[in-house]
Amino acid sequence: MKHELWILKYRPRSLEEYVWQDREMRKTIEGWLALGALPHCLLSGHPGSGKTSLVLLLLDLLEIPQEDVLRVNASRERKIEDLQDKIIGFIDAWAFNPSGLKYIFLDEADKLSGLAQGLLRNEMETYENCRFLMTCNEPRKIIPALHSRLQEIKFNTLNKNAFIMRASDVLDREQIRYEPETLLGYVEQLYPDLRKCIGTLQLYCRDGILLSPPEIETTIDYLPTVIDLFKSGRHLDARRLLINKADPDDYIGIYRSFYQHLDWFGTTEAQQDRALLAICKGMLNHNQAADQEINLAALLAELSLIAKKTDI
Repeated sequence: MKHELWILKYRPRSLEEYVWQDREMRKTIEGWLALGALPHCLLSGHPGSGKTSLVLLLLDLLEIPQEDVLRVNASRERKIEDLQDKIIGFIDAWAFNPSGLKYIFLDEADKLSGLAQGLLRNEMETYENCRFLMTCNEPRKIIPALHSRLQEIKFNTLNKNAFIMRASDVLDREQIRYEPETLLGYVEQLYPDLRKCIGTLQLYCRDGILLSPPEIETTIDYLPTVIDLFKSGRHLDARRLLINKADPDDYIGIYRSFYQHLDWFGTTEAQQDRALLAICKGMLNHNQAADQEINLAALLAELSLIAKKTDI
């Protein structure tokens, strides 16, 4: 298709095409495939890290027909009444594939209500012919009863070299001419969201050439207020506003904005160096933290202390 979206066109179709986090992840996945079936599993990590692509790839490799897969966008169908009839009706039907297993894929499962998650727990215990595959950005919002029944794979921030190689591979396969510095400009603005990067590259290609990256403005509309509070010395108010307003999908953009505006946290080179190290530490801890909100709050507290110190 002439106007096919690249993020769909270049969705991985084999284990070799997938951009793996590390060898251990691939080894785990290969073990599942060798068994010919997937366990109840939870794939967690930031947006654009490849969670949904991996689920779809595994279903393809296991040759599970569409009739045996129920896909639910949990960010839209969050309530128990939205799920109950759909899931039970699906499970009760016979499977078409030789394994006899059916799969329910819940994208953004952390958006489900507690009651809806409780329903899923009951269905996991009741039906042995169905497996639940879930993705989420915030694993802390998955209830403990589900966590104990799911095998979790955590998606950390993708290695930047692997990120660049995947983006350049897509451009090469599309026969797009580009300067390495131009591609790196997109990477600097969009890393670590690979899905968004590939979509943006397609948007800014003209006549077989990759254009220079525009300034991709943040859509986090409350950040200017946060900045003003920081600049006026009202650091506690800035932290409270950010924690109250920030959506989990905004967190990576917030870290990026902090990095691009180190002057918010001090005018001296020493202050800005310390702020950079604090932001780096916050990003490294982002996906490992049991509570990402607390991790962000801790970073803000540290940045506030740096901004207050005028003797460094």
